[in-house]
Parts: sequence; structure tokens; C-alpha cells
Amino acid sequence: MSKGTGSGKPPKDKEEGAPPEQELPEGDVEVDVEPGIEVEGDVVETGDDGSETTESEELLDSLMRLKADFENYRKRMMREQTRIVETAEADLVKRLLPVIDNLERALKNAGEGEPQGLHEGVEMVLDQMIEVLGKEGLEVVDPQGEQFDPEHHEAMMVVETGECTEDTVIDVVQRGYRFRGILLRPAMVSVSCPVKG
Repeated sequence: MSKGTGSGKPPKDKEEGAPPEQELPEGDVEVDVEPGIEVEGDVVETGDDGSETTESEELLDSLMRLKADFENYRKRMMREQTRIVETAEADLVKRLLPVIDNLERALKNAGEGEPQGLHEGVEMVLDQMIEVLGKEGLEVVDPQGEQFDPEHHEAMMVVETGECTEDTVIDVVQRGYRFRGILLRPAMVSVSCPVKG
């Protein structure tokens, strides 16, 4: 059996009676675009002043505003977190001040009969605690011999004396403390006044 070359007609893939396919013209085709119709991802809109803006420009502007808002929010949160941490640290140091006071009282009231090793041990603990807290920002307010300052000192008693000028701190009953420049507790002091009469 010999192979036939065919009749030269393409095989029938479609049913009889189907409408003939229309051929599209070759080359570029121009399409009229109305304003507000999407063309390759951009929407062309005419502004009030007659200038044309695209959707991508508007999205870029919105993105820049959102970025600025987020940056402001981030900075605000960092400041707030720093403030919270500093407040917590100051609160902890403030609660440790009575421990320092008790160690100082123990040293001051140690009698002659107390073992020397115990006295030295308490003194070492006190010095170490003040050193550690000092590295974190604790400052001792010990105004002995200084002029009385009501913002940093609390007068417990007034003593008549002619040995120093008026309003001089002549004795510190309890030392005060500052933490990173903020007064945690004023120093309790005795203040001089001129002798009457």
C-alpha cells in the first residue's frame, strides 16, 4: 500500500457548521484607553490642577508616609522602654537603701567585745554594695560642712552654735542618695543657727 500525500487540505478538527475563524491583522494594534482604565499596572488619573498622577506614585507616597509613621512609633517605643527600665532600676536601688543604712548602723554600733573579723566582714559587704551600685549610677549625698540646700537635704534639727556660719550642715543623721542624677532620698541633717542672746 503506498502512502498518500493527501489532498492538501488540513484535517477537519472542528464540527461542520462552525463559524470561520477571523484572522487578526499583523503588527501593532492601537487601542483607545479611557482615563481611569488600567494600562500595564498604572491607573492614569487627572488631578484638580490638570496634572496626571499614576496609581504607583500614590502608592509610593502612601508607603513613604507609612514608613515615617512607623519610624516615629519605633523611636517612641524605644524611649518608653528606656524610661521603664530606668524607673525599675531606680526603684530597685531605692529598696536597697535601707540595707545600706542597716550595715552602716551595725558598723557604728559595734561594741568593743565584737569579734574584729565580724566588723571587717560587715565593712567589706557595705563597701562592695556601694561600689557595685555606684557603677550603676548611685551617688552618695553626704553634705557634712556644706551649706544647707532644701532641695537635697532634710533638716532634722537646728543647733545653736557660733563655730560656723548660719545654715551650715554640722551633722549628717542619714546620708542621702542620687541615682543617675535623680534624688532618691534627701540627706537628713542637723543645721546650724546663730547663738541667741
